[in-house]
Amino acid sequence: MKKKTGYIYLFITFFIWGSIYVVSKFALDVMAPFMLLLVRYLVSVAALAVLLKLRGTRKKVKKGDWKYILIVGALGYFVSIGCQVIGTNLLDASLASLINAMNPISISILAVIFLGEKIYIKDVVSIAVSLVGVYIILGAGGGSISAAGVLASVCSVLLWSGASVAIRRISGGYDPVQIALYGMAVALLLNIPAAGVEAVSVHSTFTAKAVWSCIYLGIVGTAVAHTLWNMSLKLLDASVCSMFYPLQPLTSAVLGIFFLHEVITWNFVVGGLLICAGVLITVLFTVGKKQQREVTGGVKQKEKLE
Repeated sequence: MKKKTGYIYLFITFFIWGSIYVVSKFALDVMAPFMLLLVRYLVSVAALAVLLKLRGTRKKVKKGDWKYILIVGALGYFVSIGCQVIGTNLLDASLASLINAMNPISISILAVIFLGEKIYIKDVVSIAVSLVGVYIILGAGGGSISAAGVLASVCSVLLWSGASVAIRRISGGYDPVQIALYGMAVALLLNIPAAGVEAVSVHSTFTAKAVWSCIYLGIVGTAVAHTLWNMSLKLLDASVCSMFYPLQPLTSAVLGIFFLHEVITWNFVVGGLLICAGVLITVLFTVGKKQQREVTGGVKQKEKLE
C-alpha cells in the first residue's frame, strides 16, 4: 500500500514539475531568473509554514541532521535550481530538458554509494528505455551549443541528485513538509543577495500574468511538488523515485501542445510510449517482486505451522 501511495505521489510530482517549464515562460518574459526564484520561494515558504502549523508535526531538528538540511537548501533548492534556470536560458530548451532527464542515473549512482541501496538490472533497463524515449521526443537540440549552458545543466543534475540523497538520509525522522520548509528557507536566504546583485543590471516587471505565475510556481510548483517528492523518498528508495524523472519532459511536451500550440509528431508518440514503458518496467517489476516475496513468506509460514 505504501509503495502504491508513493507511486501516486511521484506521478503528481512530475506532472507539476513538467508544468513549471510552461508556466515559467510567462514570468521570465518580464522577470529576471533569480528575482523569479526569490518571489517563488517567498510564496512557497509562507505556504509551507502555514501547512506545517496546521499539521502540528514540527519536531526539533537533531544537531547532526542540520547539515543535511543545509545541503538540501543550499545545493538542492538554491544552487541546483539556479543552475537549471541558467542552463535553460543558455541552451535550446530541448537540450536543457534532455540533460535534466539524466537525473535518474545520477540519483541511482549516488544512492548506491551513500545509502547502500541496490540497483537491479530492471532499473538499468528502465533508465535506458526512458531516456531513449526522451531523446526521441526532444532530439539533440539545434543550433550552437553553449559550453557554459551544458556545464550549468550538468551541475544542476548532480547537485539535485545529491540533495535527493540527503533528503533520504533524514526523511524517516521528520515530516516531509518540515524538511521542504527548512530547506527552502535556507534557499530563500541565499537567494536574497543573488537577486539583489542581479537587479543592478537586469530589470524585472511585475505584471498580473507574472504574479499569478509566481504564485503557481511557489505554491503548487514548489511547496506542493517538493513536499510530495519528500514523501515519495520516505516511502520508496531514491533510485526507484528517480525512475519517474522522464515523465517530466513528457508532461512539458503535452502541456506545450495545449498551451503553446505545438504540433504532435511521430517522435512524440514513439518517445512517449517508450517513457511510459520505462516507468511500467519499474512499477510492475517492483510490485511483482513484492508479491513474490509475500507468497514465499506465506508458504514458509504455512510449512512451519504444519
